[in-house]
Amino acid sequence: MTRSGGDFQHRPLKRLFTANQCWTSFLDAGGLRDIGVEAVTKMLACGTRILGVKEYNCDKPDCPHVRYVTNSCGSRACPSCGKKATDLWIATQLNRLPDCDWVHLVFTLPDTLWPVFESNRWLLNDVCRLAVENLLYAARKRGQEPGIFCAIHTYGRRLNWHPHVHVSVTCGGLNKHGQ
Repeated sequence: MTRSGGDFQHRPLKRLFTANQCWTSFLDAGGLRDIGVEAVTKMLACGTRILGVKEYNCDKPDCPHVRYVTNSCGSRACPSCGKKATDLWIATQLNRLPDCDWVHLVFTLPDTLWPVFESNRWLLNDVCRLAVENLLYAARKRGQEPGIFCAIHTYGRRLNWHPHVHVSVTCGGLNKHGQ
């Protein structure tokens, strides 16, 4: 019987977390949100036997080949699974959105307010809603209904807590006649 597959370990981020017991030390220090611990735990288990293994056999009765494939975690925080989910989401949105010019805007909060939003994350939805409402108000004053989509980001490029909203808006919009 020929075996192939097993744990797929080409995951640089996973190695970063596990090198020198970094993640364990970080966990022991405490202060992490349960959702963050769960996301990293899933990412670390991704592609290992911990999440289970599927066995694939050849349809030919005399064929000795067997392939084992480890299950993935499906977490947004996982570089592999999250990337696939993001790519699929983008492809879906591109098929739904109008083919026109768009402008990208970023709405930020003063850093003095960051701790308030870190302790009350549900407020981030209101930041997104307010950004959209303000854009709609300005466009409707001009008799237009723009296309808008937005995403809340909670961390900045330096991986620091930095809540902000990314908004994409159509350059122009439909008038009351649908044109």
